[in-house]
Amino acid sequence: MRTGTRASAAVPVELPESIRAQVGRRFPGGVYTVEPYRAWLLADATADRPEDAIAHPLHAWLAATAGMGITWDELFAWFEATAEDGPMIGEHETELHRPVRMNRSYKVSGGIVSVVRKRGRTAGLFDLVEYQLELHDETDGGHAATCRNSIVFPRRGA
Repeated sequence: MRTGTRASAAVPVELPESIRAQVGRRFPGGVYTVEPYRAWLLADATADRPEDAIAHPLHAWLAATAGMGITWDELFAWFEATAEDGPMIGEHETELHRPVRMNRSYKVSGGIVSVVRKRGRTAGLFDLVEYQLELHDETDGGHAATCRNSIVFPRRGA
């Protein structure tokens, strides 16, 4: 039988000001329309059967990330990283407030929630960036979904 407590997998480390300054930064945002053919493709890929005009719930995340107003490369640059550095998706949570519908346009807004630099025993130095995106139906302004995500930025050589 093992007793005692396990050491934390990652220890917080001081962040450079240029990275810390990104907390609170807003995405430019934009609008995403759920096209029926895209909803059908996603339903087909997930073995789903679309009902009426309701898209698969995963479409909320697709709409949010497609409509955030910047490319992945631009987001990586906010954190002094590139795709070649090997950023990885961390956690993801989508909260649906109402169904995402085909042939509807959604206004996307959101921003950077937090950044923490850690040193892990195996992973080494990395930054954990949390961001949140909101979807609002352009037809009536109703809140459709909240997507909370994190990205892990390895900091090799730092």
